[in-house]
Amino acid sequence: MRDTNIGWGKVIVLGEHAVVYGYPALAAALDRGVTIDVVPTRGGSLRLSVEAWDLKLEASDGPRRLEAPDANPMARGLSAIADALGIGRPSLSLIGEAQIPPGAGLGSSAALAVAIAIGLAKHHELMLSDDAIIEAASASERILHGKPSGIDVALAVHGGLGVFRRSTGLRPFSAPELRILVGPSGAPRSTALMVERVSEVTGAAATDERLTELGGLTDVGATALLAKDFAALGVAMNRAHHVLGSLGVSTPQLDMLCQVARDAGAWGAKLTGAGGGGAVIAIAPRQREAAVLAAWKQKGVNGFVATVGG
Repeated sequence: MRDTNIGWGKVIVLGEHAVVYGYPALAAALDRGVTIDVVPTRGGSLRLSVEAWDLKLEASDGPRRLEAPDANPMARGLSAIADALGIGRPSLSLIGEAQIPPGAGLGSSAALAVAIAIGLAKHHELMLSDDAIIEAASASERILHGKPSGIDVALAVHGGLGVFRRSTGLRPFSAPELRILVGPSGAPRSTALMVERVSEVTGAAATDERLTELGGLTDVGATALLAKDFAALGVAMNRAHHVLGSLGVSTPQLDMLCQVARDAGAWGAKLTGAGGGGAVIAIAPRQREAAVLAAWKQKGVNGFVATVGG
């Protein structure tokens, strides 16, 4: 088990929503995420605080509370992790430090869940495999998001870059270094709501031509990345954003931020994650990155550069 109790954030470069229906997604862990310090306390129960997110909560009393409709979902998620680890409700304070915003499609809840699972396992001297950490964190993700694809938790644990399928999990591969510009829009969104919207639009049919195209764009993008053809990867990203828009998961703000990035010289830009808010990503020639970030800032979005692959 790693030395630091960290869960990595993530971006989906290509393939979101289609991945729910069995298609591949090209995704990468960010070079930042959420860390957890475990502090023993006297009395009380299992508590969590993340100052950057203005988050403070206490685990619910027991497994029966996990289904209580009045219980805080995050508290239920924390309880689910503790139950998966079989540790009860120890008198511990979990102090989180977050380098990614919540609710932005950057895998924040999975990063937090993984960091909590690792921290609690180490504190209780449980020698758990990565698969066991994934299962514990996924117990929380299922409460928060219904039927998540699993990609967020896989990347939060493993880091790196790879192609993810629900049937086979994350298949990491070595790729040239890729610099991704990330623009959190600040608009809240619900993964579960967006997944439901796509289900309604497509009739939950994996054969829907839009889902098929998104899956194909993942293959195109992965091939372009391996060939260092970043312009071709950008073209695939632009097309993917258009298709995602046709599924009803983009917004005027996300469309605007993508167009602003392209106008500033980006090869490609798209929403990342569930959509309906959250963040956009872009790739651009190194000499145009500052212009893209400045253009976003003029629109009230403070973006950053993350390096993946390499």
